[in-house]
Amino acid sequence: MNNKISLALLAVPLILCSCATQQRQTFHKTDDTALVIESLDARTSQMVQPAVSAREENDKLLAKALSLQQHQTAVVILENYTETQLGQQFRDRGTPWFIGLRGLGYENIVFLQGNGVSNPEGLPTLVRYE
Repeated sequence: MNNKISLALLAVPLILCSCATQQRQTFHKTDDTALVIESLDARTSQMVQPAVSAREENDKLLAKALSLQQHQTAVVILENYTETQLGQQFRDRGTPWFIGLRGLGYENIVFLQGNGVSNPEGLPTLVRYE
């Protein structure tokens, strides 16, 4: 019995290492009614879908999202995002979006790493909340 437990414990670091080195999945849009937001930095963003908006403060964009017909999914593209793993930069930029969008009733929230395009298709997925 102790040998089985020891073998299992030895396998844990291997499993954790293999998970940590996996490449990020790319995003494929399945909900054409999703709210898509391009977060340009910690304070400014613009709506990409359902209608393109001008660059504005995040709070103003959330107020606009409140007036939209309710949808299930929100996609936030984090432009100028440089972390290779989720850390302080994600917490600083992602947490306010998560709280604001959940407060508006969005059940599925996806954060993507931007690369200068407003189309989320094929962008690397940072995290998905369902």
